[in-house]
Amino acid sequence: MDLLEYIQLSLIGLKVNKLRSALTILGVIIGVVSIVLLISLTLEARSEITGSIEKLGTNLYLVLPGNPNRPGSARFVKNKLRFKHAKEISKDGSYNIIVAPTISRMTPVKYGNKLRETTMVTGTTPDFTRVRNWKVKEGYFFSESDLVASRRVCVIGQSVKKDLFRNVNPIGEKLTIMGKKFKVIGIMESKGLQLNIDMDDEVFIPLTTAQRLFGTFELTFIFVHVPSAADINLSIEQTKRILSKDLAKEDFVVQSQGEILKIFHRISSILTIMLGSIAAISLIVGGIGIMNIMTVAVIERTKEIGICKAVGAREKEIMFQFLSEAVLLSLIGGIIGIGISYVVAWLASLFVHTFSVRISFLAVLVAFLFAGAIGVFSGVYPAYKAAKLDPIEALRYE
Repeated sequence: MDLLEYIQLSLIGLKVNKLRSALTILGVIIGVVSIVLLISLTLEARSEITGSIEKLGTNLYLVLPGNPNRPGSARFVKNKLRFKHAKEISKDGSYNIIVAPTISRMTPVKYGNKLRETTMVTGTTPDFTRVRNWKVKEGYFFSESDLVASRRVCVIGQSVKKDLFRNVNPIGEKLTIMGKKFKVIGIMESKGLQLNIDMDDEVFIPLTTAQRLFGTFELTFIFVHVPSAADINLSIEQTKRILSKDLAKEDFVVQSQGEILKIFHRISSILTIMLGSIAAISLIVGGIGIMNIMTVAVIERTKEIGICKAVGAREKEIMFQFLSEAVLLSLIGGIIGIGISYVVAWLASLFVHTFSVRISFLAVLVAFLFAGAIGVFSGVYPAYKAAKLDPIEALRYE
């Protein structure tokens, strides 16, 4: 018999027990849906985060308080990063760097009777727009004199403008932050969503004003921009030397965008393998179900096997017949599972607008091949058992 005949006979065998066949492939369907969606989600998240990090540019690096490479440092080491350290880095003229220290807090922001419960309020310096390549759309960013005088002025993001001011021109209006009035002097260009975070939901104030408002001198980050990406490693080493004069090694860490990407790629790769493995377990369970059902089918069709052998069917043909049924069951489950995955992704896109799930071809290919492999392995034992049945004993079976 050729392959087409095996498939036709397998389909006939599956149609005889429709309910049993449907219940058998249910485990495969669940496994395939799990594999496709979990792998697609992790790959989509990886792409999203990588894109957001790359948007910051390869010529930017960060100075953070504490050293995450030292066990327990993030929890026990006090934040000793201060404005003076940013000034020391800025004084170094070796690579024409631009420095922007920041202090950030999530806090309510109010205009009139309209309130945003959680908005990022960031204290920084006038160089922030150049460091982050983020332009002011209307008005202007605060100046050095605003910084020195600790003036209560602010520049708002597009989301803050839209939610609080609506049809009112925000320029010149007063915004209330932690009970203090701030004059709006500018509106930033839209940055949209990055890492699924609304970058336009932010208010910028002078760093010295933020220190008084938040009651702290601890910096959240120091952004350092290097004009030439080729000089970034040398600049990082120079920054480490400058900070080491006043801070211990465990008090700070300097990371470039490239290093952050490498760390994230390692984490996401491990996460993809772990989630894929967990999903594969459900597919293996589905394969065990196929093996059980095919073993039962061999017992039920013992007499049929005896007749086939009596009229000249070879062991190889009997084995291929049962093996093809197992593989076909698994592949049908795989195809249905892939179809359901696309439907789930489509439904998710209708209800979750901030994050889209795009089904990865790699995830589909892996799931389909794995389903086929599960079909082969789960069908080998029942097929071998059927092929080795004694025809005389099989014909006597009732």
